[in-house]
Amino acid sequence: MEKRTPSKWLVLLTAGVGLLMLYIDLFIVNVALPAIGHGFHAPLSTASWTISGYVLMIGILPMGMGRLGDLWGQRAIYLAGLVIFTTASLACGLAPGITFLIIFRVIQGVGAAIMTPGTLSILVRAFPPEQHGLAIGLNGGISGLGLIAGPVLGGLLVQGDSWRWIFFVNLPVGILAIIMTILFVQETREVNGPVSIDWAGLAFLSLGLLFLLFGFTQAGDVGWTNSEVLLSCLLGVIILALFVVTEQRVRQPLINLSLFRNLPFVMGCLSFFLFSAALFGSQPYWSLLMQNTWGYSPIQGGLAFLPATVLIALFTPLAGLLAQWAGPRLYLFLLLGLLLVGGSFLYVVLTLTAQSGYVDGLLPSFIARGFGIPLFLPCATFAIIRSVSAKQSGLASGTLGMARNIGTAFGVAVLSQVYLFHINATLPASLAGGKVAAEQFVNSGQGANHALIAGSILSGFTLLSLACLILCACAMVCAFFIRTRSVASPAAAPTVPEEQGISVPLDV
Repeated sequence: MEKRTPSKWLVLLTAGVGLLMLYIDLFIVNVALPAIGHGFHAPLSTASWTISGYVLMIGILPMGMGRLGDLWGQRAIYLAGLVIFTTASLACGLAPGITFLIIFRVIQGVGAAIMTPGTLSILVRAFPPEQHGLAIGLNGGISGLGLIAGPVLGGLLVQGDSWRWIFFVNLPVGILAIIMTILFVQETREVNGPVSIDWAGLAFLSLGLLFLLFGFTQAGDVGWTNSEVLLSCLLGVIILALFVVTEQRVRQPLINLSLFRNLPFVMGCLSFFLFSAALFGSQPYWSLLMQNTWGYSPIQGGLAFLPATVLIALFTPLAGLLAQWAGPRLYLFLLLGLLLVGGSFLYVVLTLTAQSGYVDGLLPSFIARGFGIPLFLPCATFAIIRSVSAKQSGLASGTLGMARNIGTAFGVAVLSQVYLFHINATLPASLAGGKVAAEQFVNSGQGANHALIAGSILSGFTLLSLACLILCACAMVCAFFIRTRSVASPAAAPTVPEEQGISVPLDV
């Protein structure tokens, strides 16, 4: 009897459960960080590694894990990630000390990194090519729900010492996701026979990205001229160069380097990198402005982002359909999305003053983002996924995740140094204590010093927003070149086997 193919909608629901769990977990820990530090009597600098360790893993591993999914089977790899993530969640909830919690969070990050490329790749393979835009849009909409639910759920669960429930809540969801994946997701892989894995290439890729991302993370705290940062970044570049040499010499490389002659793929990923550096890299500083300068509570600061996140959740699925319909005009919608996000920073540069409040100072920017982000993210994802064959969808999804997470770390580091340079340049040495406080957006001055420090914080935030505007402009330049390859509708594409999807020549 012929095995019945599971409904694409059941596959979507299955991937959505896992994806929602990942995004809620990513943002829920931010809310719980003070409670975690208090519970373990650990300084904030130590407790913050519960986030940094997790982010390091989801920055360095998705590209390699996505490729392993293409070779070994997306369902098998995705299930492994689910099991690791769910088990590590239990361990995090039971952690007896901050060191153990950080270790378990790193393991949880490994599970998340394995899962991340699988969610999109599974959807792309389950939906026919003419519905890839819809699948990508719905995938983005689910992510948007996670953006909303994470801080809200965190606020409800984190009461006193109950922060452990932010990890325990993953257990029933993770078990449900595992069962649904076994029942509803079919196995797909690039080849059916034995597969030779380029382990040396995977090791060089992961280690190089680890050093590079660690350098970016440290640069935000100690600056780009710090010897530890320079050494880490240099080692990362050297090891990645060894990765390139290895891939050119092995018979079955982990990644066919000809992929990086695919201009739409490269420019799409670079645009994603710059967009993430501007948007996600700047987000902590918007929170610092509202909470430390304007005196918002953490809940108020989280709710301030709600207009943007609601618009993102509502319009991302529609933008996925728009991406499918746009065809060769897709790059125009990418440019429009980046223009709106860049405009949100330009509004701050032009209008933010000492008299500004939330409604006239930041709300218009959040609304512009709420329309710009849903335009850019699914359209860019669609363009990148459609620029490679379906059998490389895991690699493409993993590369996207890597570009987003490393771009975010790069943005935080660069913007931090822009802001700190401005604070040090505008505040005199006699205000040493005020400088230290102003670095965290806190105005500790009195009288005339209060106005001086307040002006420095505000102009520093404006300068930071200008840097984000420049990053968005660079992303627009990259997005413009995506049009050099047609992202045509399936009907216009050349006939290829269904397993391969739509392949783009790699001869740019």
